[in-house]
Amino acid sequence: MTAALTSVIQVVTIAVLYVTVDWYIDHAEVSALDRLPRDAQSAWMSLNAGEIPDPNALAALAPLFPELDEATEASPVEGVLYFGFALIVLTCAIGVILAHRIVAPLTRLTAAAEKIRQGDFQVTVEPGATREVEALAITINSMASELYALETRLKFNTRAVAHELRTPLTVLQGNLQGMSDGVIPTNERQLRALLVQAQGMSRLVDQLNTLSLAGTSDFVRATTTTDLASHVLGTVTLFQASTGDAVQFRTSLQPAPAKIDPDRFRQALLVLLENARKYAGDCGPIDVQTGLNEVGQPFLSVRDQGPGLPDYVEHSSFDMFWRSERLNGRGQSGSGLGLSVVKAIAEGHNARLEVGNNPDGGAYAKITF
Repeated sequence: MTAALTSVIQVVTIAVLYVTVDWYIDHAEVSALDRLPRDAQSAWMSLNAGEIPDPNALAALAPLFPELDEATEASPVEGVLYFGFALIVLTCAIGVILAHRIVAPLTRLTAAAEKIRQGDFQVTVEPGATREVEALAITINSMASELYALETRLKFNTRAVAHELRTPLTVLQGNLQGMSDGVIPTNERQLRALLVQAQGMSRLVDQLNTLSLAGTSDFVRATTTTDLASHVLGTVTLFQASTGDAVQFRTSLQPAPAKIDPDRFRQALLVLLENARKYAGDCGPIDVQTGLNEVGQPFLSVRDQGPGLPDYVEHSSFDMFWRSERLNGRGQSGSGLGLSVVKAIAEGHNARLEVGNNPDGGAYAKITF
């Protein structure tokens, strides 16, 4: 736009210069004629008209002709110099104004970028005078907003990780210190309790590592098109064997071919099964289903008959370290990372994770590929 405006100014300048110089030449000629005697004017006009002037009038014009000719020849040069200089001053002023309108927003953008470089993400840049500068300002504002949200999220996650690890580490440290001092007896029961604390920290670290890999090229390697039903059957069978008869699983496994990373898919399924067992294992059978939906998309669904999710937290359940207070009241514990891991794995497969409550009670989680 600036280049186009500059071109327009140049064309207009040339046109104005041509018109003004032409007017000045005519004006200079008329002024020179007005200074001549009447009979000399008559002779000049007759000559311009191609007529033979009166001898007496021509005699009056002859001594004044060199001066008149010099004035008419000098008028174009004078017009170009006078009006050209005036137009140069005018276009320079317009150029300064345009440069200021362009440079001033760039100065603000530079200051904002410097603040972002220093770690201040709460900056807002006013849009500039041109579309290009306005687009750049909008981009910088959006980037600063996203960086601020990321920084806030990172600080929260760091505090949450420290909070999650503080309790088991304190328990381990206290018990190990007591054992080394001989205050706490070293027996198999005590060691198993400490092992449970260490295993809990290990799961937390594994889940955090999984989330840190989300979005990278190596996170999901979905190179195998396979039937979800076969993977679900094997995983549910092993999970059922590990839990014994305390939890009942019912499967309805219809063919559901999908392109998946088997290891990541199994990881997500185990999280869903563990959540259902932990929060609804004593409320009735847990239904695991695969198949194709009404538009032919393969899906995996895990449904329970437990207390379900409170309506106001169905979306919050995807947040890292989120736990329902109502479910925690059941005496269950966890890192609050389970559904975050499942969502990351689903998105890595270009799939969609949905959670909610069943119409007849209980909660469900569904991954649609």
